[in-house]
Amino acid sequence: MLNLLGALGAALTMFQSPSPVSTGPITIDQAVDIAEHNAFAIRIQASNVEKGRQQVNQAKGAFGPQVALGAVYTHFGTEQTVTLAPGSPPVVVSPLDSKVATLTLNLPIDISGILTKQLKAVQAGFHATQQNFRASQNDTRLNARAAYIAVLRAQATVNVANEAVKNATAQLDLGRKLFAGQQIAKVDVTRYEAQLAQANSDLLTAKNALQLAKYVLNDTLARPIETPVEVIDITALPTTPTDTEGLVKTGTTERPEVQSLLQTIRSLDYTRQANHAGLSPSLSVGVSYQRNIDPAGFSAQDATTAGAINLNLPLFDSGITKAKMRAAAQDVIQAQINLQSTQLGISQEIRNAVTNLESARDRRDNADQQVTLAREVYRLAEIRQQAAEGTYVDVIDAENSLTQALNTQVGARYDYLLAYSQLQRAIGTDRISSPAAIVTGANSIGGSN
Repeated sequence: MLNLLGALGAALTMFQSPSPVSTGPITIDQAVDIAEHNAFAIRIQASNVEKGRQQVNQAKGAFGPQVALGAVYTHFGTEQTVTLAPGSPPVVVSPLDSKVATLTLNLPIDISGILTKQLKAVQAGFHATQQNFRASQNDTRLNARAAYIAVLRAQATVNVANEAVKNATAQLDLGRKLFAGQQIAKVDVTRYEAQLAQANSDLLTAKNALQLAKYVLNDTLARPIETPVEVIDITALPTTPTDTEGLVKTGTTERPEVQSLLQTIRSLDYTRQANHAGLSPSLSVGVSYQRNIDPAGFSAQDATTAGAINLNLPLFDSGITKAKMRAAAQDVIQAQINLQSTQLGISQEIRNAVTNLESARDRRDNADQQVTLAREVYRLAEIRQQAAEGTYVDVIDAENSLTQALNTQVGARYDYLLAYSQLQRAIGTDRISSPAAIVTGANSIGGSN
């Protein structure tokens, strides 16, 4: 954990400004990298981490010496003198001007441990901020993957629509030839024309959805909306994990939101302890050096040095400290309740993701079979039509069934990828299974986090 937090702190400067806009095709992992560098939420969290680091430095500074330099110039208006003997010159009792410079040094002594507990509270809060940064990264990775998969889905839908236009065009060409040979009626050709018109309409709708999906991806990657988008399809699908309980255990203990709440509870508990020490004594030592510039008058000294030990022992505060301590204890209780609620929500989120993943896998397998059968039905319908044994209705129905099966296949395939991405987010890590269980290829979901 310490190594992870150290690497996290060293890498924060990378997120202070967006990365340059890349051109050319990108993989899903590259899209995630771009989002992690550009996302506004991550950049804000990086700033919060740096702010937390400075708050820790501020708390550490409370242990160190405090040095102050001051100067006072006083003009009295009139000079006070006194004559000690007749005929003797007057002696200045109070000069017209007084110029004093003071240098003070104060060092607190943490005898009650209040400063130590306050420092530990701030440090735990800083670690909670680091975990919030990791949680923002986790959310951003899911958003980037979901937007990328949406583009792939829309792109595949365009391909299906193109195939439907191609098939409808071929059927129309064949129908016109058969009509020219007086083998079919004009109404049959009109039906083929209507089928082609519908296929072209579906293609336009699919292209529009693809362009909108690209806009959404650019927005998710926090880069100009008009940036050209070219994605690479995911050729290797990850395997479905089987150890649901192990995944739940990992998510409910290692998810950044859980770690953040654990650190928050520590911070609040240290704050409670610091409030408990509110009636404890406080001690500080100090040294003051005073320089009198151009001293004049009786008892005037060029410089004085004084040391002081300040001990403060509170005796009674009308119950203020006790009330603060009890209020701080309630903050701890509320944070513990939030932790339990978060862990329960993560457990449900993981189980939902696994269920969706298994369902998408089964629907994908079934859709693959449907596509195989639909292609065969369409092939046989074409053969029967050419042999004058079938009608145009059989061909059009078979063509529509094939298009529907292809769209179902597209939906199931990318639903599976989306469900896997949601499971990665639910657990809080890209590496769901062992490396050997992740299928690798030209473009696959996975990571080293």
